[in-house]
Amino acid sequence: MNALDRTVADALRRRRRELTPAELRVAQALLGDYPAAGLQPIARLAEVANVSPPTVLRLVTKLGYPGYPQIQDALRTELSARTSGPLQDYPAEGEPLTVRARSFVSALADSMRSQDPAELAAAADLIADRGRTVLVTGGRFSWTLAAHLTSFLGLLRPHVRHVANVPGARASALLDVDETTVVVAFDYRRYQRDTVAFGRAAADQGASLVVCTDPYLSPLASSAAVLLTTTVEGPPPFVTLVPAFALVETLILGVVERGGKESQLRVAAFERLGADLVDTGPAPLPDPARE
Repeated sequence: MNALDRTVADALRRRRRELTPAELRVAQALLGDYPAAGLQPIARLAEVANVSPPTVLRLVTKLGYPGYPQIQDALRTELSARTSGPLQDYPAEGEPLTVRARSFVSALADSMRSQDPAELAAAADLIADRGRTVLVTGGRFSWTLAAHLTSFLGLLRPHVRHVANVPGARASALLDVDETTVVVAFDYRRYQRDTVAFGRAAADQGASLVVCTDPYLSPLASSAAVLLTTTVEGPPPFVTLVPAFALVETLILGVVERGGKESQLRVAAFERLGADLVDTGPAPLPDPARE
C-alpha cells in the first residue's frame, strides 16, 4: 500500500477514482459496515455488493494486497486498534517529553498530506451555504473541536449552532432537522454511541452529514455525505486531536474563501458591536442641573 494508506479505508478513498463501477460497489459495501464487512467470507461480501468474487479480488489487488486473507489480516489489526484504550497504550517511563511530543508534528504532516481536496471542497461548500442551517456536535473530548468550529462559523455566516453532547440538547436539535440542515459530527475512537445515534437520526431526517473521524472510521461514516479523516496517533496513552484541529482550521479557511463580501461585512459588524459593548466603567450619573 501507499505510505499514506494507514488503513484499508484510506486506500479505498484514495483510489476510488481508479475503480470500475463494480469495484466501487465492493468499496461501498466495505465502508458501509467497516471493518466487519471485510471479515466475512469473500462470497458473502461479493453477494452484498452484487458482484462476483473475482471482482472483489481485483479490488483487493488494486489496494495493494496479495489476496483476500491479507486484507482480512489488516482489517483484524484495525479492529483491535479501534477498541484499544489508554491503559493498554500507557507509555513506558523514562522517554524525554520533547522526544514524545515530536509525534504531534508527524501526525499533523501525515494527516494534511492525506487529505482529499475534493472531499475538503465538498465539506466547505456545504458548511458555507447560507441557505442551510449548520449544527456542529462532538463527543466527550471532541466537543472542543465542535465548539472551536462553531465559534468561527458564527462570525462568518448566520444559522450556526453548537449541539452539546447531552441527550436533551441533541433531541431538541433534531426537532428542526430537515434537508436544509448540515450536521458536522466529530467522532474518534473509541467511538460514542450517542454521537453516532444523533448523526444517523439527522441523516434519516434528510440532513447532509459531514463526519470528521480517524482512519479506522466511526460507525457514522456509512451515513456521511462527506467523510474527512485525520490520524489520532500521538504520544500514548491518549489519542491526539492536533491534526483534527488543523482540519477544523482548514474548513474555516474554506468558508472564509466562499463567504466573500458577506462574511467580511459580518466580521466587521461583529467588531463594531464588540467595541460598543466593551465595559469602560460605570455609566455616568444623571446631571440634576439638566433635568
